[in-house]
Amino acid sequence: MAFPAAAQDMASEGRTAYTPEYFARVQPTTAFDMLAILPGFRLVEGNTDVRGYSGAAGNILIDGQRPAGKAETLEDMLKRIPAARVARIELVRAGTPGIDMQGFALLANVVLRSDSRLAGRIEAENALFRHGYSAPRGSVQVDLDRGGHVLNLFGAVYRTIDDEHGFGTRDRFAADGTPLRLADYAQPEGETVVETSAGYRTPLFGGTLRLNGLFKDVRMFADIGYDIRFPEPETITGSERNHTRTWEAGLRYERTLGAADDIELVANHRAERETGIDREIAGASNDLSDERATSSESILRAAWRHHRGALALEVGGEGAINILDSRNLLFEDDVAVPLPNAQVRVEEHRGEFFANSSWTLGPRLTAEAGIRYEISRLTQKGDSDLAKSLAFVKPRARLNWSPGPHDEIRLLVEREVGQLDFDDFVGAASLNAGTISAGNRDLEPETLWRAEAAYEHRFGAGSIVLTARREWISDLVDQLPIFADGAIYDGVGNIGSARRDELEASLKLPLDAAGLKGVLVTADATARRSRATDPSTGERRRISKDVPIEAKISLTHDLPAWHLRWGGSFVVAEEERSFKIEEIETERLGGRLDLFVEYKPDARWTIRLFGRNLTDSAAVRTRDIYTGIRGDSAFRYREVRTLRSGRYAGINIQRSFGG
Repeated sequence: MAFPAAAQDMASEGRTAYTPEYFARVQPTTAFDMLAILPGFRLVEGNTDVRGYSGAAGNILIDGQRPAGKAETLEDMLKRIPAARVARIELVRAGTPGIDMQGFALLANVVLRSDSRLAGRIEAENALFRHGYSAPRGSVQVDLDRGGHVLNLFGAVYRTIDDEHGFGTRDRFAADGTPLRLADYAQPEGETVVETSAGYRTPLFGGTLRLNGLFKDVRMFADIGYDIRFPEPETITGSERNHTRTWEAGLRYERTLGAADDIELVANHRAERETGIDREIAGASNDLSDERATSSESILRAAWRHHRGALALEVGGEGAINILDSRNLLFEDDVAVPLPNAQVRVEEHRGEFFANSSWTLGPRLTAEAGIRYEISRLTQKGDSDLAKSLAFVKPRARLNWSPGPHDEIRLLVEREVGQLDFDDFVGAASLNAGTISAGNRDLEPETLWRAEAAYEHRFGAGSIVLTARREWISDLVDQLPIFADGAIYDGVGNIGSARRDELEASLKLPLDAAGLKGVLVTADATARRSRATDPSTGERRRISKDVPIEAKISLTHDLPAWHLRWGGSFVVAEEERSFKIEEIETERLGGRLDLFVEYKPDARWTIRLFGRNLTDSAAVRTRDIYTGIRGDSAFRYREVRTLRSGRYAGINIQRSFGG
């Protein structure tokens, strides 16, 4: 199997460079398309919900740096970079001097062309659903480079439709299967989004300064309707409206200090304002839920790196201030219903100090070791007052061994500390589900020890990666009963120890050798098993929302002579379960097939036709409701909600300009 030499040359110090010639066979439109065929690589998004910068980064670098912001996904950023702007993509392996791996064994560094003066992309898209909704999108990206001073501008307006909601039924049954209520049910959902962002890069004081800013306005809508047929005809209507505005500004400064040292400074501020109004009308009854919250995060981070010979060191610190101010109200027929811990202000001051090192122990062996020390002060005011201090030590060690030029074995041991979700401190009501949850001021972060072993084998442009992982969890954050004002509520809290085992497999298989030129098969699968003790029953069960099986297989076929590319993907059925105090909720999404065909009349135009959810798969939610706390109470009824959005199709047109 022959591939461009550009893909085979090993760059020095742990980097493999892939130039545009390597990607030409798949006719990529954006940098995202290029990353999809890198052997052994799988895009991992950063966790933007994590407070602070450590742990929030994904496994992508752009021109050797991570984005300074947190509000945008890596996928969105990569899809805005035209393939013509990419000079090369480097796969960076653990132990590479001068690179903060952020705990990843493999990073992809997208290096942009420096000779481009003006470049950009215009995109238009629309998708049509059989229930009458549409999802239009328009966006513009402009990049201007003037002697190393680079300006990036982006704007988009679009609507998304949630294809896991739609139209169907919502029925209730007794334990013996006897119908208690039969109803036609509708819950179409979607979001209208306006977003704009800007970035600027310039040389400054012998280093490089990057500035970024973002504004995003998201308006979520859901229109809900029951038509009850049995036992008595009745109509229930409802609506959900949620409006979120996000502002973000950040900067990153990097400078080399001599041949062996460099420094990095990162500052970021993000603010968010959210308003949610839910209504439900049933006959003369009129219920309303009103939720309002403002949140903000300010981060300052500094790091110094030293690399000399086989040794690389990094030390630094990070500080963050996070604030959530939330107020939730519930009215039943214009009468206020008290909610536990419904008005809360939570504030956290957090600091983290870190030191990391890597050693090249031989031509085929590298080792990493690091430690982070985190301290924080958490205060809560409002319906309940609280102040507490937390401190954690988080070590990590990794060993990478290459027994041959195409194989690598990676071993990892680390301690991880979860971060508290401030929303879990606040009580809230769901009119749609008919439930009230309580905020929990006594919530503590969960901690875990993780052991991981991975094997990677590369063959030409293909690869297979197998990973086994075990996690020993303490103070697991899950569902538990909360007692407040003489009543019992659902809430989130710590339920003790747990264990999670995972097996992952990732395959990229070109079929050129089998005579199918231009055909690439990719597959990713994860098998997961977890065990925890249910606080309501005392029985062992899996962790809430853990998905036992996740799998996706994709096939693409490139026909460069015809300027065509087509393909599809199939996602197997998924199921997740939540163990609440008075119910067990199971959500199952059926397996689904997506197909596309793409035509490129020239290097700048891309026209894509797509069809999604071609299997017309249903999203089924099953709720087993009990009369009280599970384990001590009788079964009340089972509610089954089955929704379909149906098959849908659309067209996407992109035009790049400049170069």
